[in-house]
Amino acid sequence: MKRRVYGYSRWRWRLGGYMFLGLAFVIVALVKLQDSVTQDDVHPPDVRNPLKPKLAFLFLARHVMPLDILWDHFFEGSREHEFNIYLHARPGYSYTEENTKCRFFVNRQLKNSIQVEWGEASMIQAERLLLLEALKDPLNERFFLLSDSCIPLYNFDYVYNYVMSSQKSFVDSFVDYSDEQYNINMESVIPHDYWRKGSQWFVLMRKHAEAVVADTTVFPVFVKDCKKVILPDNWDDDPKNNGTKKPHNCIPDEHYIQTLFAMEDLEDQTERRTLTYSRWENQAKGKGREGWHPVTYAFADATLEAIRNIQDLRSIRYETESRTEWCKAAGEDKPCFLFARKFTRAAGFRLLDQVSKYEKPASF
Repeated sequence: MKRRVYGYSRWRWRLGGYMFLGLAFVIVALVKLQDSVTQDDVHPPDVRNPLKPKLAFLFLARHVMPLDILWDHFFEGSREHEFNIYLHARPGYSYTEENTKCRFFVNRQLKNSIQVEWGEASMIQAERLLLLEALKDPLNERFFLLSDSCIPLYNFDYVYNYVMSSQKSFVDSFVDYSDEQYNINMESVIPHDYWRKGSQWFVLMRKHAEAVVADTTVFPVFVKDCKKVILPDNWDDDPKNNGTKKPHNCIPDEHYIQTLFAMEDLEDQTERRTLTYSRWENQAKGKGREGWHPVTYAFADATLEAIRNIQDLRSIRYETESRTEWCKAAGEDKPCFLFARKFTRAAGFRLLDQVSKYEKPASF
């Protein structure tokens, strides 16, 4: 019998080699699993899914975006497959690296924009154009309408989780019992019982955005009969002194979507509140436009205390309906607002210096 030179048979060497390779594969698999767990702790698995539902941010702007640097910070905390941006500015205006500090705004303007006038139906026409463009992406599931003076109150993840957890749109709406803005010429199409009022700043689910774009009944009536009226300086509210009744001063963007949803029987599918905060004050004659208007936050007003006061709001009171809207998402009490307006560029810069102190964490 031949002597074994090394003390082991050839088959044992082969077995040992196979065991070594198997152990190596196990170690590599464990390392990859650990990496995966670590990554999932930071970004949940669905975040990396390219088919994840998106947020569509629709900005109504004049031209320059004064708070672009603040929005750049906001979108930097996101993943680009989670959102789209659409900008409606005056015709011919383009967003480039030369005129905006937010790289996410570059080349995001609508090519078919129109000239918008405050208090005219052109405002809601621009909203419809933004929605029409955003609906072209089938992954867009929530549609935010924001102004160029809006700021985010929380980071991107918080905003995303907040709206995605709700199966309703957010449309500020209440019954308008007054006749000041309702034109009797509308009655053949829009019964007075369906006349609604509220903020123009909405967050819509996709099916509700589609309803707005598909509307061919209510919108034409607003174009024809809902118009602002500029009264002469010597106007007296007493019709006896003027010899005529005060004309209807209808502001389309305060009524259109709210009235459309009432007529389409969609109100039960909405949270009847806006997610964009405005502080209103009544301006007297001689101080610009008369009536109630949103207050502008300048540099001195942009304090952490002001932001936290807005973040702490948990209910909204509608006196005309004796209704209180308790702010919830996914059945849980939540802050009422995700955005706020109107802020100046200087106020935006001041907040950017303090942004880590007022932004909420990504957890929801």
